Amino acid sequence: MLKHLQLRYEPPSFSDQRVRTNSGTIKRPATIDAIVSDAADHWAERPFVIFEGSTYTYADVSLRADRMALGLKSLGVEAGDRVALWMSNRIEWVVAQFAVTRLGAVLVPLNTRLRSVDIAHMLQDSGSVALITQHRAESFDYVDIVREVLAEDVCPNLQHIVVAAPEEALENPFVTWADVDAKGASSDGRPEPATDVDAMAYILYTSGTTGLPKGVMLSHRNLNNCFNLAGQMSDGDIFFLGYPLFAITGCHNTILAAALVGGAVVLQERFDPDEAVALIERHQCNWISAHITAIEALVSAPAFAPERVASLRGGRIFPRRPQHLPLLRKLGIETAVSGFGLTESSGPLVNNSGLDEETVSNEGQPWPGNEIEIRDPDGNILPPGEEGIIFAKSSQIMLGYYNNSEATARTLVGGWLRTGDMGRLDAAGNLTFISRYDDVYKCMGFNVAGDEVEAFLVQHPDILEVAVIGVSDDAKGAVGAAFVIPAVGSEVSLASVRQYCKDRIASYKVPGHVICVPDFPRTAMGKVRKRELRQTHFEA
Repeated sequence: MLKHLQLRYEPPSFSDQRVRTNSGTIKRPATIDAIVSDAADHWAERPFVIFEGSTYTYADVSLRADRMALGLKSLGVEAGDRVALWMSNRIEWVVAQFAVTRLGAVLVPLNTRLRSVDIAHMLQDSGSVALITQHRAESFDYVDIVREVLAEDVCPNLQHIVVAAPEEALENPFVTWADVDAKGASSDGRPEPATDVDAMAYILYTSGTTGLPKGVMLSHRNLNNCFNLAGQMSDGDIFFLGYPLFAITGCHNTILAAALVGGAVVLQERFDPDEAVALIERHQCNWISAHITAIEALVSAPAFAPERVASLRGGRIFPRRPQHLPLLRKLGIETAVSGFGLTESSGPLVNNSGLDEETVSNEGQPWPGNEIEIRDPDGNILPPGEEGIIFAKSSQIMLGYYNNSEATARTLVGGWLRTGDMGRLDAAGNLTFISRYDDVYKCMGFNVAGDEVEAFLVQHPDILEVAVIGVSDDAKGAVGAAFVIPAVGSEVSLASVRQYCKDRIASYKVPGHVICVPDFPRTAMGKVRKRELRQTHFEA
């Protein structure tokens, strides 16, 4: 067996022990509250969050987090309790993020594209005692979906639903954000944040290779990956955030990293490219964090002009490949930071920031202390140049999957994270991501497990059997292709499947293709040969 490569790369001006600022240092490992409290002490009057024309300083956010933490405590939320957060990119999201951890509780961010089936599963699985949400975002009504979940009576631990920006009087167990904030403001107590860096801080749900979405348990130490990201930033940088806050790219890669350098983050509740151009210009943002599809929408917007975004210096953009270079150059940025990572690894494990064709062809080299191996299906380590499954070892790696010891045992193997992704290392230690190894595809940046969609669709009264694969899509990266064996005498169409999925599962899980077949090609054991379905219908 070949000796594994232990790869280490140190980006410029980064110290693996601390982030340097103009007013002091904060050492790692640190808890989330220690990071935010330190920032509020050092940069009290600096802008931290800019949202809908209002600027919230570090002192503002910290004070609001104090009040909300005490307000939640008055509702009975205690250290270690899980508190779910289902909300668009709003100032209340950031305040709640820090309020929950300031109370020593565990934050459970929920994807805003999810609907009642997924939300019910995550609230039930996490055992969340409270849910923080908003009333509406444009035409979408969060409260109506929550009512559907409550009517199912499947979340026995859920006692309180806190609603930001309510538009009408709400019944019990709904309570307004303002009321909880007022309870906190009138309290003479003090929040008691977690002090153990190895305590669980977040549970983020992600689709895996089997079953329903799994809760990724991340500790404060895991989330110290933000120190790596902050090492690429300068004091007082201003970010435009195009990623959703519920994703690791939003709440961690951007918000926490910005707090380490006294930076500001400009939020947009729902991404709108013309408004994004105006916000970047108005606030002179020098970083943009967004998926490549958002970048494409931005530079294609009628309002876009290079001079309007001339303040931009860099971007945190995924994915970025040689074909994206013309698009990225339109932004005039000097660097486009990317890398390979997962929710299970608290964001990027490796780092690459160049904008030449050779550099953007790979994900780069590991952060200091991280190790990457490429293994074959039997676990043997492969030499540089050979393709195999990517394994990673790092202090960033999750604690495991919440309430799912079997999935944890499959994924955490001898202290290593089996990513389920295919890749290769070159002789210099650069990692290139190739594709998913397991039956998972990525639509609009979100993981989708084929068998999770299958388990939902097979409940359709006209579907006898279904197999779902991910196929390439120019706009979304990949979409699901559902191969359907209709029930006798039934007809199934893309339109009927989309109608069945509407408001029940996340929009990115809804198949982009529906193909009716009389039967599936199968193995001797009866397993569907999905590779043959792909070859016959999408590679012919």
